[in-house]
Amino acid sequence: MAQADGSPRIAGQLLGYLLVQGGARSLQQIADDLKVSKASASTNARLLEGHGMLRRVTVAGSRQDSWELLPDPYDRVLGTLADRFRNNARVIEDVSSQFPEGREDARERVCSFADFYRKSADFLDEWNSYMSKADPVPQKEDQE
Repeated sequence: MAQADGSPRIAGQLLGYLLVQGGARSLQQIADDLKVSKASASTNARLLEGHGMLRRVTVAGSRQDSWELLPDPYDRVLGTLADRFRNNARVIEDVSSQFPEGREDARERVCSFADFYRKSADFLDEWNSYMSKADPVPQKEDQE
């Protein structure tokens, strides 16, 4: 899934690893368990931190950086995407404002592209709000 989204495969492995393991893991533990270099574990942990999925934590008695999955990272993912889309809209609008006279047709097309990003960001915010209010999925009762 990570690769399909344009991220490194190891980022997906790291996310899945922390999701399954639960709790904080040091870079060395991550590297050993995933059979990757410590540098690769660090790079991908920082990438996932930037996407709002992980956070760096201090474990008592350890001098190493440790990483853990954020509680409910899904909210942060949608928020991060909304922020990125909103920023894209601003960048595109800045570009369109610099078009020369006589290129109103191009400016209109480019502004339409910015509008797509702005509306998408608004939708992601609404979706995030909906998801944070949604009831948890009911668990099936044990059948005897």
